[in-house]
Amino acid sequence: MNSKNSKESSKSFKSSTTSKEVENPEEVKNQEKEGERVEIRFPNLTSVLNLENKSFFERMSSKAREIANRLYEGVYKIPVVNRIVGKLEIAYNQFWIDRHQEKATQLREKIDGVDLQLAALEQSKKEIESAVDDLKKQNIFGAAESLQIKLQDIDRERMALLNKKDKFLTKFEARDNKLKLYTNERDRIADKLIARYEEKLKPMEAELERLQTFNDQLDLLIAVTEAKHNQQLTKLNDIEKKKIQIEETLRKTGMSERKIRNFEAIKQLEKIVADGREKIKTEKEILARRKAEINKKIARVDAKANPYRDKREEFVRIKKGRPVKFEVAARQREEVFVGEEEIKVHRRVEAVDEKRLKIAIFLAEWNTLVKERYKNAGKNIDVKDFLKETGLSKTDELDFEDFKNILSRYYKFKKLPMEQYNQSIEQYNQNMDEFFKKENKN
Repeated sequence: MNSKNSKESSKSFKSSTTSKEVENPEEVKNQEKEGERVEIRFPNLTSVLNLENKSFFERMSSKAREIANRLYEGVYKIPVVNRIVGKLEIAYNQFWIDRHQEKATQLREKIDGVDLQLAALEQSKKEIESAVDDLKKQNIFGAAESLQIKLQDIDRERMALLNKKDKFLTKFEARDNKLKLYTNERDRIADKLIARYEEKLKPMEAELERLQTFNDQLDLLIAVTEAKHNQQLTKLNDIEKKKIQIEETLRKTGMSERKIRNFEAIKQLEKIVADGREKIKTEKEILARRKAEINKKIARVDAKANPYRDKREEFVRIKKGRPVKFEVAARQREEVFVGEEEIKVHRRVEAVDEKRLKIAIFLAEWNTLVKERYKNAGKNIDVKDFLKETGLSKTDELDFEDFKNILSRYYKFKKLPMEQYNQSIEQYNQNMDEFFKKENKN
């Protein structure tokens, strides 16, 4: 290897890094920082990977190659450097993939050219053989024999072309095999780096899964709390109406507005309403803060994981660059669609007055529907677990929309099949509409 190539290789390698030079590769572990690229001085690393020096590596003894391979394997354990070296090796292999692919394509074109010549000779041979048969039938043997000599010339030309094609095929097959070898080596390096980044991502993905479970559990708690708040607001509204009625009654007795405001019963009712609404407001704020904190943690871990995902995807995309397959695939006949789209009647469900029911009734109706629809394959709601996780009791009354909201959050939190929920909820709406209609009639 001349000194000029060595200097150019070293210069090329330095241009791919920016900040630090380290004599001892082990020091890189202590110097790695986010976004910082570290240059390593390995003996002959850049020169061996340089595309111009491929022959140098190939001339190495098997023992020397084994030592070099162990050196490169060690490099892959060093953060930051492993990606730089991996990309160099991938670029090296990709260069030869492209080179052999180009040469294989040229050889394939030559083979196709020979095939065209052979086809033309075969057609000429058939025409001459037909002419020979006709001449013999007319007893013109001289001309027929002359054409038979021409057939021999065609056979010799055909054999020469077949020999030429065999040589092209031998070269083509060698190129095709080398193309696949370099492709496999490129993919092996990419797989190694993909596995390394997936290992880095494992704890982050686990943390994100844990945080998402907390988030789902909080969503369930928020849904339950909203339902309780709706109950409390209904009671507070009733108290406020009662207060207004008492004020009207006091006015009719001739009591002044000042005395009415200072009336002890009115003051107590006002305090109950104000305290109740303040408590609801405080609970909502607490839940909102907890939701914001979890979302902030999820965003932070997700942002930390994204650079590793990007690096992993970089090498996944490299593997997607597959070499040309030198054969023509048969075209597949597309299946013709048979039948027509089904026209459905989009019925409208009549509105019914909102009615509150005990949770036990809602759950019983839901489990009945799931059992009828899915038989043994369906997953019924465990009533005890539902009440434990939501903090509700069987006798608590909810309106229909509040119950559906809590039920969907419970499915998500418990990682129950949401597909079953989505497919069943429309039928459940219809069933409960019928249930409420019967209740209204009664």
